[in-house]
Amino acid sequence: MRPARELSSDVEPLASIRRFRSTPARTQPATQVIEGTVPAPLLSSRLRDWNGLTLELHSFQALDALVRPSHHVIAIHLAGRVSLQRTREGRARTRTMDAGDVTITPAGAPVRWRQDGHSLVLLLRLSPAYVCTVAGEECALDPDRFEIQSAFARRDPTIEQLGRSFLTGLELEGIDSHLHVDTFTCELTVHLLRSYTTAVVAELARARLSPHKLRQITEYIEENLCNRLTLAAMAKVVALSPGHFAHAFREATGVAPHRYVLELRVNRAKALLRQSDLPITEVADRVGCSSHSHFSVLFHRVAGLTPRQFRSLDGSPSVNVSRR
Repeated sequence: MRPARELSSDVEPLASIRRFRSTPARTQPATQVIEGTVPAPLLSSRLRDWNGLTLELHSFQALDALVRPSHHVIAIHLAGRVSLQRTREGRARTRTMDAGDVTITPAGAPVRWRQDGHSLVLLLRLSPAYVCTVAGEECALDPDRFEIQSAFARRDPTIEQLGRSFLTGLELEGIDSHLHVDTFTCELTVHLLRSYTTAVVAELARARLSPHKLRQITEYIEENLCNRLTLAAMAKVVALSPGHFAHAFREATGVAPHRYVLELRVNRAKALLRQSDLPITEVADRVGCSSHSHFSVLFHRVAGLTPRQFRSLDGSPSVNVSRR
């Protein structure tokens, strides 16, 4: 078994994880512990109040705990090659876990986990009520006629990639965090329903946005750019479910809703930086960013420069915008 100091060489996301050290994290784990102890997560989204999903990043070592999950739990093993034993409904199974392995544990029945050695694990906790809502709206499933199935040490590239997307959501703040995560939570839930349930999910006809509806939604986004834009609210404007709207919007524009909003904010910020001498903090406020640091992260992600660098390279402002 490799020593803990080698964990950082196991998986690419660890470099990104170091950026989130300032995120409030030392909350209690979002699960009922019946026996043993579960360490507090290194990172948690519990204070973010994301819709339907809680993210936790855990460092596990010498684990022996009996827990009762109140959520459907998707565990993505990020680093550390360890032997993990799961005992559920009287059946014990042991697997060697490697980076990229995925385990799915349905809500309800108690589970005992035993592990020697050190591992880094991303836990995605999906609310059963949220899953039932998505099942009806996106997959035409009766919530009483399907069950989430367990999986242990599976390979699932879709879930692994979505896990990285959720970690990016922790880097964002405020309104951008929610819209980013809304999109991927819906996508994760649909994937779970299609791949890990007892029901057969039929392919439904995909909705399309007419030119009129596309104009409606883009005008709505522009008018509400400084407010909290959610996937559900945008979908309601064009009378679609969130999942169908996200797909239809991407088909019509070539980008996901959260990416469209991000680029629109940055483009509006570029115009203000070029055409005014407004302080950068005020520019951030005008494009709906919750703080100067949040604005700088978003701007750099799209433009490749900080707002200050962009203003310096682009030249001095020519127009003084009203500060109303």
